[in-house]
Amino acid sequence: MNRRHNRILLLIAIFLYIPLGLLQVKINYRRTLENLESRILLMPGQMAGSLVLSGFKGIAADLLWLNIEDFWHKGQHYKMLPLFDAVSWLQPEYVTVWAVGGWHMAYNIFANVESGVRELEKQLDSLIEKLTETEKKKMLPVIRIAEEAKAIRENLVGYYTKGLTEKERPEMLAKLTGYEKKLEAYGEGNKEIVEIVKKLVEIPHQQILWYERGISFLKKGVSYNSEKYDLYFELGWTYYHKGQDYPNAVKYLEKAVKFPHPAYVDNVLAHAYELNGQVDKALEQWEKQLKAGNFTSVAERAIRCIKEEGAFNPKKRKELGLSD
Repeated sequence: MNRRHNRILLLIAIFLYIPLGLLQVKINYRRTLENLESRILLMPGQMAGSLVLSGFKGIAADLLWLNIEDFWHKGQHYKMLPLFDAVSWLQPEYVTVWAVGGWHMAYNIFANVESGVRELEKQLDSLIEKLTETEKKKMLPVIRIAEEAKAIRENLVGYYTKGLTEKERPEMLAKLTGYEKKLEAYGEGNKEIVEIVKKLVEIPHQQILWYERGISFLKKGVSYNSEKYDLYFELGWTYYHKGQDYPNAVKYLEKAVKFPHPAYVDNVLAHAYELNGQVDKALEQWEKQLKAGNFTSVAERAIRCIKEEGAFNPKKRKELGLSD
């Protein structure tokens, strides 16, 4: 009944604010006529802001969430960011906005940052091929930076990620900042090559920062929802899967299992223990699952593999040269 009531209020609010849309059209028209540099906007958030002042915070959050869904389907990733902040401010106990926002930053925008990398690499290769041997020698420091930046970028993704753990990130950021400074100071040779390499260095730099921003957003969500498993799990999973930062994955997954949670959370914790070198705890975790009747076939196989071969997790087995 309460949900139906909110929907009715939402429809009323939309009809009340339709005139604002017409006013916005007039404002944009005047802006075009007068060639104004800065836009005079009535943002969707301003409608929500009016609702907040009127005491309709829940409806305001719903309106903003509708905008998030719209931008999502249009692939307009960056436009969603201020809306995540707004909805989480309006309804900090709404777990979904923290979970989706953190995932969006650490995964979607992280991936989107390198969307043009292949084209940049093609342009760079083409320009290098046109250089004489003398010009190549002069540009060698820049070419080496491009190669090192590529290696860093490739290490940020894949089965064996490097550069995203809490210990690795400061070193990676310092290294990339050093490359950027060298490129800024480089005054010789082909400027077009230098500019392309700057962009290639900026890509992994931005990826690391977006991963950090996703982690920070999830941690903030945890501070508002510390008595639920959800965001501890989301944070632990991001550390485990994206960052391959197993000490932090264990830290937050251990907190997640202290609250009512789905059985699969225990499975992820067992894998995190194993990859963090805590094989005894991984075995203990699988034994708990077997005793509770959760994922019994998986738990039985995990216990057997750990006892007989020393590893169950596929990544750990590969490291030890064991068959799948």
